[in-house]
Amino acid sequence: MTRHDPTQPQDALGRANPRMAPDEVWDRVREDYTTGIPGSECCRRHGVGLSALRARAAHEGWRRIDLPWTPPNALDPCDEGVILEEEVGGDLDKIELRQLSFVANRRMMRAVMRGHAVDAMRWSRVQKMLDREEQEEDRIAEQEEFLRYYLHGGADGNAEGEPGGRPDSTDSMDGVSSDQSVRP
Repeated sequence: MTRHDPTQPQDALGRANPRMAPDEVWDRVREDYTTGIPGSECCRRHGVGLSALRARAAHEGWRRIDLPWTPPNALDPCDEGVILEEEVGGDLDKIELRQLSFVANRRMMRAVMRGHAVDAMRWSRVQKMLDREEQEEDRIAEQEEFLRYYLHGGADGNAEGEPGGRPDSTDSMDGVSSDQSVRP
């Protein structure tokens, strides 16, 4: 008969079980599971079985049914999109397209790492669409700046420094080019 080793994890009957995850791992599993992360994701993250998670949650009283109701959120609390939304206080008008593109890129990378090819392709398309939209916004902003500069630049409608605009320090040389010789 083997002696009880207090350093070894124990099963529900108090028997030593070296294949069982330590209590520190189960503490992290419980923390993730009770914050709303799906059981299958908790199991993948921490290397425990889904049936073991369900059994332990039922035995220790941390099943979702035992917890107060909260609105569902399928995203990981550490997801870049969740963090970004918290940073802007839910005001989506404060979010720039480049920030959304970053979120899409990170989700695409996470999908690749998990072997979810369809999700990776979807997030890749979302990122490309956001990048194109940002480029279009930049182009429109440049056009508006160009028009504003030339429409409001000078009193006569010409921008400063442009032909017909206000004189500058080089205007005295405008009629002379380097290939012409100056005659006295």
